[in-house]
Amino acid sequence: MSSSSNGGINSATNGRSGSTGSANINLNLKAKTGATIATATTTTTTHKTLPDLKTQRSNSSAGSGIGIVAKTLATHRRDSSHVEKSQLPERPLSYGPPQQNKPLVLSKEPKEGHLVYCDGKLQAGTLQSLIMHMVPTHDYYPEHNYLFAFLLSGRLFIRPYELLAQISSNWELQQQPAGDVVDEAVAQPPSLPLHLNSASPLAQRKGSAASTATVGPGQEVELEPKPQQRTWTQRSAQHCIRLLSEWIEIFPYDFRDERLMQQVRILARKCVYIDNSLGKQVSRILQLLVARLKDLEQYEKFLQSLNKEAIEQQSQHQQQQSQQQIQHQHQPHHHLHNPFQTFLGSSHTSGSGHATNGLPTSGGGSASSSGNSTNSGSNSASSTPQPDEVFGIMDMCPSCEHLAHQLTAIELERLSHIGPEEFVQAFAKDYQQQAKGAGSTITASVDPTAGSSSLNDMKKTRNLESYVQWFNRLSYLTASEIVKYPKKKQRVRIIEYWIETARECFNIGNFNSLMAIIAGLNLAPIGRLKKTWSKVQSAKFSVLEHQMDPTSNFNSYRSTLKAAMWRSEGATEERERIIIPFFSLFVKDLYFLNEGCSNRLPNNHINFEKCSQLAKQVMEFNEWKKVTCPFEKLPNVIAYLQHNAVLNENTLAIASFECEPPENTEEKDRYKTVKAETKQQLMQQLQEQQQQHQQ
Repeated sequence: MSSSSNGGINSATNGRSGSTGSANINLNLKAKTGATIATATTTTTTHKTLPDLKTQRSNSSAGSGIGIVAKTLATHRRDSSHVEKSQLPERPLSYGPPQQNKPLVLSKEPKEGHLVYCDGKLQAGTLQSLIMHMVPTHDYYPEHNYLFAFLLSGRLFIRPYELLAQISSNWELQQQPAGDVVDEAVAQPPSLPLHLNSASPLAQRKGSAASTATVGPGQEVELEPKPQQRTWTQRSAQHCIRLLSEWIEIFPYDFRDERLMQQVRILARKCVYIDNSLGKQVSRILQLLVARLKDLEQYEKFLQSLNKEAIEQQSQHQQQQSQQQIQHQHQPHHHLHNPFQTFLGSSHTSGSGHATNGLPTSGGGSASSSGNSTNSGSNSASSTPQPDEVFGIMDMCPSCEHLAHQLTAIELERLSHIGPEEFVQAFAKDYQQQAKGAGSTITASVDPTAGSSSLNDMKKTRNLESYVQWFNRLSYLTASEIVKYPKKKQRVRIIEYWIETARECFNIGNFNSLMAIIAGLNLAPIGRLKKTWSKVQSAKFSVLEHQMDPTSNFNSYRSTLKAAMWRSEGATEERERIIIPFFSLFVKDLYFLNEGCSNRLPNNHINFEKCSQLAKQVMEFNEWKKVTCPFEKLPNVIAYLQHNAVLNENTLAIASFECEPPENTEEKDRYKTVKAETKQQLMQQLQEQQQQHQQ
């Protein structure tokens, strides 16, 4: 695919100095008050860091910006400051009751329980009014955008199971106990389709009944055949089931909470009692939910296996180093082995990729021994691998295009499991603390025993954090693959290999892998390899660095992302729909949007304009993650990328100094420091092992 299809690769005049070098991202940001807020991303590296992003996006930024800070009701900031009247003209507000269909009937006079509108858009309201706006009736159903926005941000004010309990209670109070009106036979009620996209797990039904139509892209599945007659109460019950269906479709992870499932059963029983024909639809919806949650459970087991494998690899690494330390104590004339060689094993690996050093193999491939085998060159030649014997990612996947395809497959798989609510739940703890400090109540508890307990009980997934860890892993894998080669010409080759892979990721629209590779190439242990870089054809790398330049709040990247969105909207094939954003920047934008505006207004109304802006960005993300990977998957390459051992900061630094010795006092001091730290860690591990043996 040509680069022009994704907005083009502009020429760049800046060199490697303009790179970001971001790596080792974590989900902790310091707020102005100094408190740690476990939400957005910050970057730490031994080379270069990303600057703090501005709270105002540039005009060319894709998606909705942070500019809502200076708009109407959203101008109420957390520090209670207000925009001067001379800056923005006041816009007239209007008011209307909940549960209104369009066209809205609004008045200029505020009334208790009414919602606040501006230019026909919902701006604010009390929590109870917003909840009532969620309650369906026989002739009212909440708009999709409102439903998504309130289900997304409403958890900051009320727990999901409490929300459904209140919806159920209010809906039941609205039903007529007797004398229900029956629709005319000729006036059939409107069908209530459940909109499903082709990538949604809810569309993947097992088997088919005679009464169930096949779901395809853009098709609608009716909850049941249209009846000739239906009472208002029955139509209202059907709307309730539709509300449950859409909630399950958009936020299925909420239903891992047994308290919410209990409310689902209560409401479903009420609806089925009114209309027995809804029983089959309820059963089918719950079966689809179970399938969705099982898929999540399998993915979480996979993540746990990755973490367990990483711990085992680290333990094996420590044991090997401890054993070598014992040998050095008996043979003082020997020097400490290169930590990189020890980490990956000193045994040679055959071309088939089966390791003999005891480290776990991944998809038939594992890294072999590498680098210079000693710190001073005094070790025997038998333990020093020859350059041609090093086995790496280039041997596993010679094609840069195919490697970019496999990285994209991993990214799309991991993105697909991130629930939209995870972005907001990351802010919940901080908001809870702020609300307690202000003495306000943030929940309308249905359960008297629940009180004002932490909102963190909603957090049931860690897919967002795992995705950030994947970025860090890819950055360090990029660097580890470079320093494993003892010969300069091979390091030059692997660097150019990664640069070309990054360019392919850019053309695909995989900006997260692109930035991870750039970050890995700009880590200090790689950036200092001047002799190696002097032989690299780095013009392409300079162009990529320009595209991801952090200056002007990542203006170049945002323009490219906007071009990718245009391409996706007019896509004629699946690969043109791929948009994988630079994830840490995406989360950081959401963080500043959350921090830039108050959740509540001075009159304690909920700032729903902020909720709408947040939902708009998360809905874009939801569309991006629904894309099905169009590329053929290579299991052995994917396994290598996700399972193969990588170096940590210290071992990476030592391996870099083994490739090219320190040239100045600062590097020499750094070399001594990391060797001393590594030796101290080994001695501590040795003592712990000896104590365990004695016990």
